[in-house]
Amino acid sequence: MINLVPETYSAPPAARRRYIWRSSALVVLQLVLFIAYYALGGGDETVGGLDVAMMAITVLFVGAATYEIVMLIRALDELQQRIHILSWAIACALAVSVSFLWGVASVLVSAPSLDPILTMVIAVPAYYVVLFAAGRHFA
Repeated sequence: MINLVPETYSAPPAARRRYIWRSSALVVLQLVLFIAYYALGGGDETVGGLDVAMMAITVLFVGAATYEIVMLIRALDELQQRIHILSWAIACALAVSVSFLWGVASVLVSAPSLDPILTMVIAVPAYYVVLFAAGRHFA
C-alpha cells in the first residue's frame, strides 16, 4: 500500500490518524480562509507594504503545522525521532546552501534572484527524499 503521508509511516496508529486528520483540517481551513479573504475583497489594505490579515493567516497556519509536526515526532520512538530530525536538518541545510549559492551566482553572473520563499519549496521535498534515504539506511 502506498503511504500518502510518508512522515507518518513509523508513528503509532493513533498518532498517525490524529496527524493526518489535523493536518488535513489545517490545509482545508487555510484554503477556506484564503478563498473567503479574497472573496470579501481582501488584499488591498496594507501596513508598511504587508497585508496584515494574510500575514496573520499564514503565521497561524505555519505555527499550527509546526505544532502538529512536533507532536507527531514526539510520538515516535527514539530512532524514528532521530531519523526525522536528521532529515529536517539535512533538508534545511540543503535549502540554505542552495539559496546562498544562488545569491552568490546572482551577484557574480547576474543570474535572476531567488525568492526567499523558495527555500521552503526546496526544503520540504528534500525532507521527504532524505527521510526515505535515512529510513532505508537505518532499517
